Amino acid sequence: MTLQTEYSMEIDIQRIFPAEFNLRTLDERIVCELMKSIEANGLLQPVVVRPLDEKHFRIVFGSHRFEAVKRLGWSRIPAIVKRVSEEESFLMNVSENLLRNERINPVAEAKGYKQLIEKGWTIHEIALKIGKSDSYVCDRMRVLDKLHPQIQRLIQFPRGNRRLSLSHAEHLSLIQDQQRQLELARLVEERSLSVRQLERLVRKTEAKITSEECLCNKCPQYPCKLYVHDRKDKSL
Repeated sequence: MTLQTEYSMEIDIQRIFPAEFNLRTLDERIVCELMKSIEANGLLQPVVVRPLDEKHFRIVFGSHRFEAVKRLGWSRIPAIVKRVSEEESFLMNVSENLLRNERINPVAEAKGYKQLIEKGWTIHEIALKIGKSDSYVCDRMRVLDKLHPQIQRLIQFPRGNRRLSLSHAEHLSLIQDQQRQLELARLVEERSLSVRQLERLVRKTEAKITSEECLCNKCPQYPCKLYVHDRKDKSL
């Protein structure tokens, strides 16, 4: 008899454990909205879980729905059971969130990729599984491997009203000197630099072009000048 790789059933909530990887922070607003919706219409979409053994399961995706029904006092929840490995579960979670354009924690995402590579996965295999390019995976991993830990903390969710975006962080990770990364990250926050401005500034600082050599030397708003003046002010 062949085991089903996917099937539906109702599962006792006490037998379900949270997902291994915390790619998204539990959003109280979403949980509260789901509670109202579930009270009015029932659970329209089951959670997805994977079996740990014959009696216990772990969430693959649907953490907000799971939390909502727990708070509503449900004892059982409709679920789709998928017989997948821990690695496949992580990649399914990433893929599902990317398809929905949900913001996920880039550092946690990169740590997951790093663990997969340590287990023998290639960057190309990971990229195929999540429907992204090889460069997307490399960019995420560079953020983990090269970016100053303080900046890594800034780009994890919830981010609040910070100017510094993940795209900013990916450009900062190209800079070898982590102290310079911090200086430029602060400049992004203080001067509200765009990603394009930061990209040009990173190219200039990494190439060690002086202010006099800069082709756009006459532009007072160009970030090269902001950076040079900022550093001079600090040296006074």
